[in-house]
Amino acid sequence: MTKKEEEIPIVEGYQPEQKTISLLWANIWSIVLLIVLGGLYFMLYEYIWNIDWKAFNDSITTILLFLIAIIVGVVVHELIHGITWIALTGMNFSHLKFGMIKGAVYCHIDVPMVKRHYVIGALTPLLLVGIVPSIVGLVCGSLFCYLLGLLFTATAIGDMMIVWKIRKEKPTTLVYDHPSEGGCYVYRPINNK
Repeated sequence: MTKKEEEIPIVEGYQPEQKTISLLWANIWSIVLLIVLGGLYFMLYEYIWNIDWKAFNDSITTILLFLIAIIVGVVVHELIHGITWIALTGMNFSHLKFGMIKGAVYCHIDVPMVKRHYVIGALTPLLLVGIVPSIVGLVCGSLFCYLLGLLFTATAIGDMMIVWKIRKEKPTTLVYDHPSEGGCYVYRPINNK
């Protein structure tokens, strides 16, 4: 299933400006971030917990559970985008669309919202599925949880790139999630002279 083209909502007095990212570059940066963060995460975890690699590698069950957790985590990541946007905009779930585009899973909301709501919805999965599990894993000594957090921190790079792309916009700027690319539209006032 791929994203279908849809009409960009018209907002009287405003002109939409496209702000998108390259999904290829997002994937490349995700791998770079995974390698860099992975090194730092492992050094920190090893320093605190002294990793028992043999116990981790010998468990087929652990590996299967990790793969299942990745699949579930991807779904949860996208659901968090949607639930957050729905909660912040007051819309219902009929405004959400889920699918795949260029090999990436996505959640799209078909209503414009202010930038601060868009950013909160874009970054909440990074926090809940990436950073929090990493912290819990580090504090509790769960390498499983720690590694999942690392993975989902790195996979949120596309969301971080989109937020970076609109970082200079005012918090109240109207934003619309792009229906067929990674990114959004920013609505600019039309100057009538």
